[in-house]
Amino acid sequence: MIITIIGAGTLGSHLAKYLSEEKMDIYIVDRDTTKLAMLDSEHNLMTIAGDAIDLEVLRQAKTEVCDLFIAATEVAERNFVACGLAKSIGAKMTLAHVDRVDYLDTRNREVVKRMGVDNVIYPEYLLSQSIIESLHHSWTCNWYEFNKGELILLGVRLDRDAPLAGKYLRELSPEERVCHVAAIRRSQNTLIPNGNHRLLPNDILYIATTRANLDEVARLTGKIPTEISRVLIAGGGKTSELTVRNAAKGFNFTIVEGDIVKCRAFIDNNHLCDVIHGEPTETEVLSEAGIDKADAFVALSDIASENVLTCLLAADLGVDKTIAEVDRTQFINLAESFRIGTILNKQMLVANAVFQLLIDAGAASPKCLALPDAEVVRLEIKDGSRLSGAKVKDLRLPEELTFAGMIRDGKSMLVTGQTTFRTGDNVLVMCFAGALQKARKLFS
Repeated sequence: MIITIIGAGTLGSHLAKYLSEEKMDIYIVDRDTTKLAMLDSEHNLMTIAGDAIDLEVLRQAKTEVCDLFIAATEVAERNFVACGLAKSIGAKMTLAHVDRVDYLDTRNREVVKRMGVDNVIYPEYLLSQSIIESLHHSWTCNWYEFNKGELILLGVRLDRDAPLAGKYLRELSPEERVCHVAAIRRSQNTLIPNGNHRLLPNDILYIATTRANLDEVARLTGKIPTEISRVLIAGGGKTSELTVRNAAKGFNFTIVEGDIVKCRAFIDNNHLCDVIHGEPTETEVLSEAGIDKADAFVALSDIASENVLTCLLAADLGVDKTIAEVDRTQFINLAESFRIGTILNKQMLVANAVFQLLIDAGAASPKCLALPDAEVVRLEIKDGSRLSGAKVKDLRLPEELTFAGMIRDGKSMLVTGQTTFRTGDNVLVMCFAGALQKARKLFS
């Protein structure tokens, strides 16, 4: 599979990183040779120095035969032009990074398509949708759905008094096997567990389960699902506005922003919430904003460390649910160690959206989800595979992977030691980043 990426900025370089880990030919174009040199030295890809709207440069980047063309510069209009040129010379599918919500409107879809743009991606919109989902599922750290929501992968921090706390996985009773612990985040490390792993308080468990068992999973992890109503958001940027506009009725939002110009702009563009001018790092400002009555606190400043700090302050002031945007992956571990409720990274959200786009398009890419130090891939058991007809408990699996769940004849189910695989089963595999080839060999 050939993927051409235009723009080696934050978005383009992160996509190149995630996609280059697979068996794909990645070409990335940018005028900044310094950025390209860094990518070339760290990842398995080809770099081309030049202008994204120069046809000869596009041809050098294999645009004429590429399966996916991604225009990821900071200028939406430039991305549209690049996609139009790419489509006209042979690119099978195009994706443009945009910075306006009207490009997502279904009424404008045909206009966008006529310009040569098959799909658009707006990172701030993806972030706002993840925030809204986190508010709806307040007891989880992360929430990912597969097979139309029938199979769910949750990230849940294990409470000290939870029924699962202190137990070895091999000790779980039949009643406790309504879920499968596919990965554990502990002390800034990711573990792929087996029966000899013990579940410890404060572990973040990545649990595969079905929708029918969600209440039981909450009980086993020590959680009591609560409804969130009052939400305080630190930061008055695009993501905040999209969150307020797109959230369902029932949420009461208050925005805290230190920039008076942004405050006025937010008030002019949105009448659905209160706006407080002040620094969210100051206790007095948070008190004025009603932090004592808030059910959730969302930190959306441009500085990751400030988001972590303000979430800690909110938690100290009694807020149960905290959500922080963290723009650098190295801050994810730090935020987890401080027990921030939900940590969101735009680059990971965009990568996951691209993986889903490839799956929807019938591409060979098996990746579904990028997580810190791990990934979820979806692999089909082919006729002749040594997994076909095999019982899970009899398999000698590599330590780097485990089966999170599977889809058989359209029905979602968990994988246990007694599961016998069949040809055609689609299995969700949790594995360490870089272990995809071992997973592929199992299914070949």
